[in-house]
Amino acid sequence: MKATVLRYNTIIKKENKYYVAYVPTLGISDFGKTIDEAKKNVEKAISVHVTGLIKTKTEVPAPDNEEFYISQSRIIIPEKINFAF
Repeated sequence: MKATVLRYNTIIKKENKYYVAYVPTLGISDFGKTIDEAKKNVEKAISVHVTGLIKTKTEVPAPDNEEFYISQSRIIIPEKINFAF
């Protein structure tokens, strides 16, 4: 059986004591105690999701472009600020 490799960008963020892996293109996420565990769990979730789309003959979102960069920007403000959370 011929296989197709699909690549979806995944953002992993530490939240409290867990790592949350989010796949924006598919709108799904999963978590784990380590980055590797979160990545493995979200890969399983991606597989289940895409397999379900195929079985129901629903269009599968196109894979993401391999050129993907994520960065964090830092600004300095001169005074104290109240955050929304």
